[in-house]
Parts: sequence; C-alpha cells; structure tokens
Amino acid sequence: MMNLFELWLNNLKVAWEDRNPDLAASLCAEDILWFESPFESPLRSKKDVLKEWQTVLDQDDIHVKYDVIWYQDGVGTAHWNATFTRIGTLEIVEMDGIFHLKLNADGKCVEFRQWYNTK
Repeated sequence: MMNLFELWLNNLKVAWEDRNPDLAASLCAEDILWFESPFESPLRSKKDVLKEWQTVLDQDDIHVKYDVIWYQDGVGTAHWNATFTRIGTLEIVEMDGIFHLKLNADGKCVEFRQWYNTK
C-alpha cells in the first residue's frame, strides 16, 4: 500500500505523463511554496502552479520515473528522471533530479523544492 508521499509522487507522474496541469495544481495546498529552482522566487498559489504547468502542453512522449529516498511525518525526498520530446522541435529532453516536499495531513503539498539537470 502506498503512503501519502508515494501517492503524491504517483499523481504528479500521472499529471506530467498525461499533460494535465489541473491535476498537478490539485496536488497543492492553497498556500503552497513551489520552488522550480533554488535560484527563483517560489510560486505561491495553486493558480501559479497551474500556470507553470502549462509548459507540459508543449511536451510529448513523456516518461517519468521516481524512487523514494526518504519519507517520514509528511516530509520526503525522491530521486526522479524524465524524458520527453518538445513538440515543434522534436528535441528529446532528458532530466534527472531530486524532489523534496512537505505534505499536510490531507496529502496536499505545502512546500515543493526541486533540483535537476537537463541533458
């Protein structure tokens, strides 16, 4: 049986692979802090996350994998990788990174941080 963290990660995987920004935003609490990069200001609302996730509409043939590194009491870290093709350019993108997030008691993300590299 999946814990809340694995369920959240699986739903994020489905949101990305199905190109579903609404599902991605629904995984967040209203007062989310979403850091796309450690060098950018965080997104601060579900509406901002929804807008950010519109970029998946320019992707095709998306494959996402993740492995839980650690999870306890609503806080977890996972290693992830993804590949996709950019629609229009047919460029194949490979990504490898880390997610670190905090979930509330309802399984909604209240803080999301990621670090990644792109090939």
